[in-house]
Amino acid sequence: MIALALAFYLVFILPGRHLWRSVRPDDAPKPALTQRYLLSIRDIGLTLLVLLAICWWNGYSAADMGLAAPTSGAPLWYLVAAVVAMTALLAGSAIQSARMTPEKVTEALDKGRDTGMPADADELRLFAILVLSLGAGWELLYRGFLLLVLTPYIGTWGAVAVSGLTYGAAHGYKNPRQFTLSVVSALLFAAGYALSGSLWWLMVIHIGMPLSGAVSMIQLRRRELQLASSAD
Repeated sequence: MIALALAFYLVFILPGRHLWRSVRPDDAPKPALTQRYLLSIRDIGLTLLVLLAICWWNGYSAADMGLAAPTSGAPLWYLVAAVVAMTALLAGSAIQSARMTPEKVTEALDKGRDTGMPADADELRLFAILVLSLGAGWELLYRGFLLLVLTPYIGTWGAVAVSGLTYGAAHGYKNPRQFTLSVVSALLFAAGYALSGSLWWLMVIHIGMPLSGAVSMIQLRRRELQLASSAD
């Protein structure tokens, strides 16, 4: 029953809360960026503690949750491909940042600040902890756990559909394009887990993408400071 209660929270309450927050008018000032990072780390940490208790109570193993060591076969190759892809993404972001015009640098920084990206090294360190927590945590909760719990009731692909739709909705709603991309990417991640049975490569992607964006933001910030000092 506790497992179903957590599944109910992930499928209905958490996505509903984020959707409501994203569409309701809110004139209250937002907390400081570091405080928002800490609140998110706290929330995912508490949810993972509940998941840990459920796994202990129900006897779920690491393999049941998609955490079997990827020592051979498709899971290993998926992990290797994910690491190579994220390394290439990080290198590509660095090259792109170095080639940006001053106008593009300012535009990218403004956009990054609006989406909660870090602006300095201290924020980047806290953001890295956040990304590790969310990247590993959400994969465990919305892929490993939900598919394990829901599959006996609605089948593998029914569980994939529910996981993808609800996790996409948990990103909130900004516009139709953002919402559609969130749902589609969540469905692809859930399908990737259903086909591979491994979360490791998905965690690498989930962690690597926002982290590469954050590193790129710091590089752009340094470029902005260099441009400002050279102008003086």
